[in-house]
Amino acid sequence: MKNKPESITKYQLIFMILLTQIGVGVLSLPFSVQQVAGSDGWISVIIAGVVVQFLIFLIWLLGRRFPDKTIFGISEQVAGKVLGKVIIFTYVLYGILVVTLILILYENIIKLWVLQSTPRWIVLILMITTCWFLVKDRIRVIARFYMFVTIFIPLLFLLTLVAFPGVMEYRYLLPVGAAGMMNILKGAHAVLISMLGFEMLLLLFPYAQANDREILKSVSIASGVTSLLYLYLVLVSFVVFSPIELKLIPQPVLYMLKAITFQVVERIDLLFIAIWIVVVGTSLMSYALFAAIGLQQLFKQKKHSKMLYIIFPVAFVGALIPQTDLQIASFSKVVEYSSYVFIIVIPMVLLLLSIFQNQMRKRRTGR
Repeated sequence: MKNKPESITKYQLIFMILLTQIGVGVLSLPFSVQQVAGSDGWISVIIAGVVVQFLIFLIWLLGRRFPDKTIFGISEQVAGKVLGKVIIFTYVLYGILVVTLILILYENIIKLWVLQSTPRWIVLILMITTCWFLVKDRIRVIARFYMFVTIFIPLLFLLTLVAFPGVMEYRYLLPVGAAGMMNILKGAHAVLISMLGFEMLLLLFPYAQANDREILKSVSIASGVTSLLYLYLVLVSFVVFSPIELKLIPQPVLYMLKAITFQVVERIDLLFIAIWIVVVGTSLMSYALFAAIGLQQLFKQKKHSKMLYIIFPVAFVGALIPQTDLQIASFSKVVEYSSYVFIIVIPMVLLLLSIFQNQMRKRRTGR
């Protein structure tokens, strides 16, 4: 697969992981982590970044044992045909759930900040149609699009730079450690959920035209950049808004930009949202691709594009169901905690099982 037209370079791998990680959570992360860890939320970001690097290493250990297979092929080879198909189906379900959650959170932000009177289904269809057009293509084409979109990430950084000169209050970060280690660790959980996307390595490993070490380095760089961006946004929000204010502001980054006005551009926050929509679209595309290739493997199809006729309609209907904040929060919790099963438990079990099978094979052959 590494020599086929579907393959991607190690640099394209960096961009695909990076843009999958930076998604909807970039706007609400400072608020979410402050609710749990208080002014020590920036420490939670650092801890979460270290944990993600460890999880990437575990996924890499599994991938390097099967360099020509995705998680779907690994599941069938290690767990057997029947159980392997069950694992594939659960991963497909996970991908669809994440796509649905991204659509729900995206629609909420757009409804709140831009299109208050536009029906929900129109906002959802606009995003789905755009992503459908892109994700139906080959992985290499998708990766090239991700490389182009990456230029928007520095713009997100530059837009926030103009928001805080002269209004920073570093004393909001003090005293360091006041929240306690347990609350800091709980905050790390909130950050870790926002950094999901590195598990795309389970899919992209065999597509990367690189050796094992280059793949690990590429994914680690992508995750490191994501961690630094999130750390920057959290610190900026924490020194601009007081702890009391942050408890009342769900999207502090947008509120911070809304207060800035230029003669040429009056609403910086809307410009930020316009760029953010593109980044959210790439994250949604990644999980749709993940689920589509899973269904392709499950049904033994030649192209993953046909599977999108199942994935996007199901996600669209699912995104229309939650109506209240409580329902959305409950659905988010389900996706959050189930993600640990798919990024930690199943890869770890498959890794240990493959090691055990290899040891048994050596004993039988006497080698």
